[in-house]
Parts: sequence; C-alpha cells; structure tokens
Amino acid sequence: MSVNPQEFPRISKSVAIFIVLLTVGLFSRGVSASSDLPDLGENSQINIQYEYKLGGSVYQKLLAGGLVETHPLLDRYINDLGSRLLAGLENRAREYRFFIVRDDAVNAFALPGGFIGINRGLIAEARTQHQLASVLAHEIAHVRLRHGVEMMQKGKDINSTALMIMLAGLLLGGIDSEVGAAVLYGTAAGSQQSMVNFTRENEYEADRLGVELLKTAGFDAKGMAEFFDIIGKLSGNSETGGIEYLRTHPISANRVAEAMSRARNQGPVGDQLDDFYLFKDFLRYAGTDYLVDEGSDYLRALAAIQSANFDRANLQLTALYQRDPENIWYSIAYAENLEFLGREEQAELVYRRLLDIFPGDYILSMRLLKLVKQGGRNQSALVIARDLENRFPTNRQIYFELSEIYLSLKRPALRLMAEAEFHSLNGNSSQAIKLYDKILQSDNVDLATESIAREKRLQLLDK
Repeated sequence: MSVNPQEFPRISKSVAIFIVLLTVGLFSRGVSASSDLPDLGENSQINIQYEYKLGGSVYQKLLAGGLVETHPLLDRYINDLGSRLLAGLENRAREYRFFIVRDDAVNAFALPGGFIGINRGLIAEARTQHQLASVLAHEIAHVRLRHGVEMMQKGKDINSTALMIMLAGLLLGGIDSEVGAAVLYGTAAGSQQSMVNFTRENEYEADRLGVELLKTAGFDAKGMAEFFDIIGKLSGNSETGGIEYLRTHPISANRVAEAMSRARNQGPVGDQLDDFYLFKDFLRYAGTDYLVDEGSDYLRALAAIQSANFDRANLQLTALYQRDPENIWYSIAYAENLEFLGREEQAELVYRRLLDIFPGDYILSMRLLKLVKQGGRNQSALVIARDLENRFPTNRQIYFELSEIYLSLKRPALRLMAEAEFHSLNGNSSQAIKLYDKILQSDNVDLATESIAREKRLQLLDK
C-alpha cells in the first residue's frame, strides 16, 4: 500500500478541450444520427496491429510520465469492470486495456487499439458502479465503431501519427510551453471543426452500443443517463469550472432522453457484489498526500495509515476484517498495517488465509512474496515466485522478483535468465539477447538452462 503517492496537477482547460476533440471524449453535443447502428462486425481490412501500436505508444508515454495509476488493486478493479462489459462484445478482435489517469479533471478517452483511460476526477463524480461502467461502455463503443481512427482518417490536415504525438504531448503537460502551444494550434488549424462535427455524429451511436453492453453485462443501463445528469449539473456549477469542454459541447436533452428510453426496457437488475465505494475510497487514498479523518470506516482507517497512526488504524481495520474476513480491500489494508506495526507473522497469516479462499491471486501472492523476501526466507520466496511465473508468464514484475531471489540464492545463470525475460517483456530485445549470450558463454550453466537460453535467444532473433 503506497503511503507517499505523487500528486499531479489538473490538466489545463485548453488541453481538456482538445483531448475531447482528439479522442472522441465522452460528452459532446449530438446531432441526428441514423436509427440503425452501423455494421458492428470487424472490417477485415482494419489493421488491428497498427491501431494497437498507435494507442500503445501513447499509453506507454503516459505510463512513463507517471500519469497512470498502477496500484494493482485499483488497476484490477477498473479492468474487471471493463472485462464484464467486453464479455458481451461479439467477434471481438482487440485486446482492451483500461487504466486510471492521475488527473482530477473530469474526462475519459479511448485510444486506438482499445486503450481506454478514465481520469480519477471522473471516477470521483460517479455515484455507482453502473454509472462508471456506462463511461467504460461508451468508450468501448467508440473503439469498436472505430470512431477515433475514422476521425483521424477524415482529418484533411492532420495525419494519425501527428494526432497521436500531439495527444501524448498534451497528456504529459507539454502544451503549457510556448512550443507545445504552437505545435498544437499550428497543426490543428483548419481541421478542428471537421473533427468536432464528426464526433457529434458518433455520440449517439456510442451511447446506443454502450447501453446494450451495460444490459448484457448485467449493469443497470440507467447509469448512463444518470451520469449524464451528474455531469450536466456540474457544468452549471460555478465552483466546478474544470469541465471546460462541456461549455463548448454540452450534453443535449435529446441524448439524455434517448439513453433513458433505451434503458427502460431492461428487466430488473439483481443484487451484485459491489466494491465500488471501497474502490473510490482507496483511489482517494492513493491520489492524495493527506486525507481528512472523515467518511467511511475504511477511508478513516486509510487516513490513519497515511498519517502513520498505525495503532489507531489497526483498531479500525481489525473491526472491518473481523466483520468481513473475505473482503480483499479490508484484508490487504489490515495485513499491510500489521507490517507497518512490525507484526509480520500475523500479516503473513492473513495473506495465507486469503490465498486459501482465492488460490493463486496475483495481488495476494505478490504481497506474501515480498513479505517472505524481506524476512530473508529466499527459498520460500522462490516457491511463491515460481508459482506466480507459471500462472502469469508475461508479468514483468515477477521476473524482477525472481532475479533478486536468484541473486540472493547465488544462482547466477538463473538470475540472468530472469533478467533477460524481464527485458524481453519490456521490449528491450537487444539487452535480453546480450544476457542470453552471457549465459551461453558461461562455464557454470547446466544443460537445461543452456538449452532454454538458446531457444529464447533464437525466438528473439526471429522477431
């Protein structure tokens, strides 16, 4: 649990406006659209790999710039929510990636290839998981319907690469410089209005498909219209002036009415396991250096941890844990606070009990692994890490942990193997090949490790 998160400034108004124009943001004024959705089947001519590379390059820049919330609990929640929606998307050709942007402006955007960002400022305004899911559903629809890619193709003066470069610069704060502003407005001149008109035509289409995704996934489809209403009220509140794009592209009454009308024929939504408020509380904790001692019992316990009042946090978290020992949000906070108190054996017991309930859970296993490593029990740590490697073979963090464990166990060839796999997954093939070469040149490597290293080296050379 991070107790010293970074704070990030609000994105400037001009940046917020252009992000919406550029990425087909969630709310823009709609105009009449055909009553029928366009063909939802994937076009065989679509270069999915190119889309993924385009969106992925922006996502990596955001990640490298520290603008993506990476805490595994938060990341898993938003991706689980998105996965429920994707289950109803037929003939899906893209792998979607949902992420939280460390910015307090109310915004959401879809990048080509299925990278969907949700600002923490937008999450703060949602009242239910259904409302937040409606934002994700809307953005999934934009990607599925290729609105962003088609907008780029229709821009006469801006090619897709220039657009994505500008987007990366905007989100990383480059627009605040004179050079950044010159690039933005110089490149966008003459084509901005055509992009605005294009996005207006597509908002209804994304709303319609989004509502269907909500229904299929078992969410309350009224959440879309409810969230429109929340944003509409925010735009009229003088104290919330950060929603600049709503003043130039307001939500139309027709759009709200249509979203509500489409939700009416949904049957009753049953009770669902809902950790939405715990998710929001933890996001507040991860996104600020100081929490006021108020709100839910869970949030107040997190505030106590943040102020290093671990004894008080323990009293609050013990009560929550005893009330619901299978709740992963309570349990992890409880166990980590025990670690802060120096009660590692008790913390380990909590993690192991949870793993009996959730076998192989990544977050719990990683917490246990790090705790065991800190205790110097490297052989036990290796057992946990190897199990994680088998379950999550493409997770870079696991190979980082393995390299440290092998170093402690004085197993140099296996340490190099783990480091090579880390670099390979990180896209640094040249460094991975150098490490495999080092293994193959070693006099103290067993035949099995040598064989694996040679095979992996050849695989990288063939790419």
